[in-house]
Amino acid sequence: MADGRVRVEAGEPLLRRRLPVLLRAVLVIPHYIVLSIWSLVVVPAVAVAWLALLIEGRLPAFLHRFLGAFLRYQGQVAAWFDVLSTRYPDPLHTGEHPFRIELPDRPRQPRLVTMFRLPLALPALVLTSAFSVVLSLAAVAAWFVALALGRTTAGLLELGTFCLRYQLETQAYVMLLTARYPALAPEVAPHVPQ
Repeated sequence: MADGRVRVEAGEPLLRRRLPVLLRAVLVIPHYIVLSIWSLVVVPAVAVAWLALLIEGRLPAFLHRFLGAFLRYQGQVAAWFDVLSTRYPDPLHTGEHPFRIELPDRPRQPRLVTMFRLPLALPALVLTSAFSVVLSLAAVAAWFVALALGRTTAGLLELGTFCLRYQLETQAYVMLLTARYPALAPEVAPHVPQ
């Protein structure tokens, strides 16, 4: 992607099966274990990526793939748990998931901005924490609606996708996967299935 923006595509139907919705809190436990173990390696990998960016001005390919795979999987787990997605996450096939997260191809990044990435990201991180609360409230509402009706609403799906997209853009910025600052406005109008 030429503009360096993280893109989130949610081509999910509104219909939800009640039993998987009911058991989400139990079924997500293995994914949180995998993410916890994986994050033990991600934190030092981001530190190495930061040094590599300061030296080369571009993220090494293996770090870009590794950090990108973590971000995609984490986003798909969050989308599934927050009732934004119907497909159970799979850490080995994140590219085949209907909740797609596309990252830019190893963009060149300014060294000065890279050096001060965390302080620059603070406003986006504060906004991300606020969106996290909104996403949690939307997920609880979607959970109850899905249990009652067997579907979610287009408004809850759009609100949740918006909040999660911003969180993923912020995380990609902090993890040095993109030099583009997170944007509130989606690039194009989100596709909301009927």
